[in-house]
This record gives sequence, structure tokens and C-alpha cells, in this order.
Amino acid sequence: MSEDPPGDPLLSHKPSRLRLLYEPLSLLYTLGEVRGSRIKPCDIPQDGSGSGFNAIKSHRLFVDALAYACAYKKEPAYITAVALEKTPEEIVVWLAANKCVEPVVVTFVGRILQIVVWLARNPSAQLTSDDGKGALHLLTTEVLRFNAPKIYAYYEDIVKRAAPRVVKQLSSERYESNPKVASFKHWLSSNLNKNGVQLQEEDMEELAIKSHNSRDTFEVLRHLAMQSHEPQTFERLFKLLNKLGKHVVMCKRCVEATITLRSDFARGMKVETVPGSREVLMPFSTRKYNIAGISNRMFGNTTEKETFLARLKTIHETDELNKMLAQKHLAGKTIVHAELLILDHFERTGGDFLDNDDKYIGCSKPACYLCYQYICNHPGKYTRPPSHQKLYMRWRLPDIKENEPNAAQRFKSQERILRSMTEFVRGELSKDIANCASKLKPHPDSTAGQTSTIFEAQTGLEDDMGSLSFQELRQRIDPDFQLRDRTPVSTDGSASSIRSRSSANTTGSESDMEEYDSDGGVGV
Repeated sequence: MSEDPPGDPLLSHKPSRLRLLYEPLSLLYTLGEVRGSRIKPCDIPQDGSGSGFNAIKSHRLFVDALAYACAYKKEPAYITAVALEKTPEEIVVWLAANKCVEPVVVTFVGRILQIVVWLARNPSAQLTSDDGKGALHLLTTEVLRFNAPKIYAYYEDIVKRAAPRVVKQLSSERYESNPKVASFKHWLSSNLNKNGVQLQEEDMEELAIKSHNSRDTFEVLRHLAMQSHEPQTFERLFKLLNKLGKHVVMCKRCVEATITLRSDFARGMKVETVPGSREVLMPFSTRKYNIAGISNRMFGNTTEKETFLARLKTIHETDELNKMLAQKHLAGKTIVHAELLILDHFERTGGDFLDNDDKYIGCSKPACYLCYQYICNHPGKYTRPPSHQKLYMRWRLPDIKENEPNAAQRFKSQERILRSMTEFVRGELSKDIANCASKLKPHPDSTAGQTSTIFEAQTGLEDDMGSLSFQELRQRIDPDFQLRDRTPVSTDGSASSIRSRSSANTTGSESDMEEYDSDGGVGV
């Protein structure tokens, strides 16, 4: 995590003020980290002509797809957010991650943008043309190779847990005469190993394409789930198998969006990053962090407080709950999540989005419960993102340095947001306690400020990409590229309607994020 340099003080909210939010949050988390049903992407406004609809839709698809491709490991630290800034000279692609944006990610994005700009500057390149198909193939190859660690994590989950459970159930005699079940079992036995040996990371590119092309074969799992007393067993495998090929879908969306946004992207694109935040301890007071203290600060009315405590005791015994809270949260640390790093960057710099009427920040996963509330309460009118509505305690407001532009104004905005979020969380907690709410059923995350230190990639985008032939583009992106005899990517249907770096140490995981499943904010 980056640290604030000496002599660069922060405008900080008082710990006592922050505790008014974090204390009821921790109780809310105890009742259940899933805070409601998924929130779908915000509706896209239509202008009557349809052109605005397509541009906004393409903008959102592009940044979500790129963010998903950047999060090459299936770990919370690698969650990535992306936004497009429109400057007089070019389009700036801003990246931020929960931990930090690694140089290898910046280099990867630079290679992807070379393909994107080439597509934008060659009007003859369409999804149906040879050059367009070639560019899609090249982009897909780059993305699948880079994301082998994440795809392999899905693969291991399948072969070690999800698939054996399903195969065990399918061994029942009732499925013997079902041809779709037989076809599915044959696919598993034929594609999840190589000569009886488990696949490796280098095999993930081919497996991803096969999985994408076999989506119809997996549909039998949905029917089996509807007929089963344990539908989650079939649902889990269905989702994981589709995850194997999801990067292929995202690549198609990226190309489709590029073709729609051709006039903007043809101006040129460059990569810059917002640095990650430092870790900060949660603002709890060891002496005051207990049920009695929390309820005293929540309620001025004695009757309301006593009613709250009485109902809380029906869910958790007070001494045990005090112990649980202390063990779980007293030593916890917070970070600024990726999408809020980018939001605060735009607040700090006053930069223009690609479309200021649709200030959308793409992310490799739907927004968490707190990020969603922050964005909804922000006066900047940012587009509401999709959300999986999971509550993560490792979260905090963006940092504001005293010497930054409009620091005082941004701090006042944060105070208002903090007040609104605190009132909302208190209301949610009181409602849950009144209803004696038990934990909601968990679900996967998907259907998955400081002065900016600019990290510019030397991508070659300053050259006239439009003058290159596709063969020259391919040679520049991957000099060792060779066509191999492998399963081609299916291109049926519109992409927008289609549903080894792995050993590095990371920080930022917590038990409530172990099932993290980044998604990019769009359903498959």
C-alpha cells in the first residue's frame, strides 16, 4: 500500500464521528454480510434517435470489460476500476485497484489499446470482416494469456469441488437415459484433463475458448437445478463453467464497443493510474466498543434503546456478541476501494468523462454495499453502478490531502455523505433487529484520495496506428505470434447479448471475501 509522504497532512474526520458509522455497520455485518438482492445496472437513457443509447451502452461495456480483463487474479486486492477521461488531445484510460495497479497491468492495457486504436482508425474493420475477426482473435489471445491465473482458479474450483459433487449426483440411475446429461458428462471427462492429468495454467487459453463454445451443453445444469432438492450444487458448477469462457465474451464486447465509439477512440488513447490507498485501522475505541456503548450512541430515547437491546438479545447473547465484535473488528484495517479512488480523482482534478451525462466508472465486480451507498449519496451525480450488496468492513472514505485542489469543498461533501450513510445504516440495523432478521443466503459477487502519481505506459499509441496493416499490428503486439491448430472462437450472436503470476503474495483478503468472484458489472 502506498503511504502518505511526510509533510502532506490529511483532512481527517474525527474518529468519534466515523465510529457512528462503523459501529452499527459491524452489528449489521454480524446479522448478515449480504444486505439485499442484487442491484442491476442503471437504466440507459434514450434520446429517441437510438444513437445516444448505443454510445452510452458501449461506453459502459468497454470500461467494464477492460476492468474485468485487468483483474487477472481472483483475489480482492486485484479488483480494478476503469474510467475514460476525454481531453482535447486524446482519451485517457484511468486505472485503479484495491491494492495498487501493477506495472504488468499497465503494460497489458497498453497492448490492448494498440488493438483498440487500430480498430478505431480502420473503418473497414468490422466484426464480420477478416481484419475485424483477426483483431478480435488477437485481443482475445492477449486477454486469455494474461488472465490465465484467474481462469485457473476457476478451473481448480471446478475439478476439486464443484464438478465431483455434481458427477456424484449424476451417477444415479434416474439420469442414465438422459442424452443431455450424457453429453455433459462426456464434456467434463474430455475437457477437464489431458490424458488423465490435471490441466495447468498454460492450458487455460484453450479451455476458455472450448467452454465459451460449449455454453449450450452447460444448460442442462439449469434444468437439473430446477428439479433438484439441492439446486445450489448444479447452479455453482453452471456459473463456474461459464466463468471459464467469460473473458471471450468480454473481448467481443470490447470490440463491439470500439466500433460504436470509433470516432472518440480514433483520436488516440493513453493509460494513467491512480495510486492505491494506505491501510488505516478501523476507528473503534477498545474501551467503548461494546453493545451498551453502541446502543447509547445510536439512541437518545431510552425506550427505543431498551427495545433494541431486548430484540438484539433474542438473536445474540450480549457477552458473546461483545467478544465476537472485538475479535473480528478491533484490529481490522481499511482501504479505499478501486471505484472510489477513481471517483475522487475526477473530483480532485475536474476532468471530463467520455460523456459527462453518463459519469460511469467500470469495475471488475459489481459495487459493494458501501461503495454503492457512497456513489448514490455523492453530489457529483455519478452513474449508479450495479451492486452485489455485500457488506465489507475493509472500506473507508477516500483520503483528502490539505494541499489538494478543492480539498475543503470535497471534505464538506464527504461530511454530508457520511451523515447520510450513517442514518441509512442505523435505519437498516434497527429494521433488521425489529424483524429479528437472520442471515440472507450468500451469493457470489457476480452473476465477479491523494495527488495522483501518473504512470504512463509506453504503448506505441503515439504512432499512427491507423496506417498499419493487420499483419503489422499483430507483429507489433506479439512478435512470436503463430497460428496454432486449436478450437476457434464462436462468433455467433451479438457480444452484448451473450450471456505465471499466480504465486505473488497479496494483501487485503478477509473471511467475508473468500468467495470473491469478480464479474465486471455485467451479467453473462
